[in-house]
Amino acid sequence: MFKNKAEQYYPTYKVADRDILLIEFEEAQKIANSQTKAYGQVANLLVAAVITVIPFFLGQDEEKTNQILKNIQTHALLFCVIIILFGAFLLRYFVDLQKQITINARKVATLRTLLGLDYGAIHLTLPNWRVEGATNPFAIKYFYGWFTFRCMPFWVLSIGVNIIWWLTAKEKFSSNTHLFQYPINLYWLFGHVFILLFYVYIFRTNLNDRHETNYLNIVRLIADLLGLNLLKDFEYILYRAKLSVIELERLKVNYQSLKRILIDVEDRNFFRHKGFVIKSFFRASLSRWKIFRKKYNYIESGASTIPMQLVRTLFVPEKQGKIRRKIIEVLLSVWITNQFSKEGILDIYISSVRYERGVIGLSNAIKYFFDDLKLKQLSNEESFFLVERLSNVTSTINWQRIYFLARKITIPINMEILKSIYENQIKAGHLKN
Repeated sequence: MFKNKAEQYYPTYKVADRDILLIEFEEAQKIANSQTKAYGQVANLLVAAVITVIPFFLGQDEEKTNQILKNIQTHALLFCVIIILFGAFLLRYFVDLQKQITINARKVATLRTLLGLDYGAIHLTLPNWRVEGATNPFAIKYFYGWFTFRCMPFWVLSIGVNIIWWLTAKEKFSSNTHLFQYPINLYWLFGHVFILLFYVYIFRTNLNDRHETNYLNIVRLIADLLGLNLLKDFEYILYRAKLSVIELERLKVNYQSLKRILIDVEDRNFFRHKGFVIKSFFRASLSRWKIFRKKYNYIESGASTIPMQLVRTLFVPEKQGKIRRKIIEVLLSVWITNQFSKEGILDIYISSVRYERGVIGLSNAIKYFFDDLKLKQLSNEESFFLVERLSNVTSTINWQRIYFLARKITIPINMEILKSIYENQIKAGHLKN
């Protein structure tokens, strides 16, 4: 069906047989619809079950109810453990069903785009974040928020199991602890907190997307508390970054020398650290002072490692508080270092970072500065030039910085060839001397 069987990312597939794709699309649509109906029916049954069970404990026959509660309270801990575990297994069932619904909905959106169906402006009436109108599969989420319909099983089970714990265990444990002059049973209270956190962990962790982790969710919460805005759709952003890497591979661009120079210039400890280097913050602080630049032969620079620069490029919008932004960059650098290999981070960085105003990614940079892209093998001098241009927004040339960086790297650079590259860029109007 597909000519290139190497791993690809939507929408880079080339479809050979449209009829087969139509059959696949119809089948995926049926499955998505049937699973959504099943989810709603089971959720309704769960609500009905809880509504039926709770009155059983609080029936009108007070003597009978008390006798039942007394019998249960005799083995309260064992009974509650069984109920909590049963609720956890049931919650996990809902999570798996919800993931299947999302996967099939994403499949429908992907196949719809491969067939050339795009609702465009009709999204004003068909929501592009639901399967009915989506053409971007990443717009369909595993987890939409705690107060949406798909979270109903979580709330029903959490509240129901907590009520059972309250009815069966509140008299089981005794405590002389007082809080605000009211007696409080700490074991009983701990049970409520444990049930809620246990169910939150089961529900949210298993609805994480491909690169989403609990650590990342905590970092997002910290960013919200700090008032720092992060871009929302991490999965789609990473998908686009991977596409850029694949495009370089497809065009057979050789940029190995650029990788080595990038590490020499930007992050010499790249293969040894876990995302950030504390000593770099001290060095960056000293480099702000002219006296230390002369004494230690520093050049004014920041403390950002390659992973920190990457997460800033991909996920952190500009023009926000510098200190707050740096805190989140450090935290996100740890996350992205755990998500990808170091080589993978280098590839994504090179394919995503800004080389000039409006020039994002290596493929665009090569076309902008050197024209020829296909089968391009970057020379040491061209690689050095591109690394020196990273994140440049002024289009100017700082020869002092260029000479300093040329002495810093371990790859030999022919300065005459390098000068000619800069001169050609000035003639082309890309740079100003």
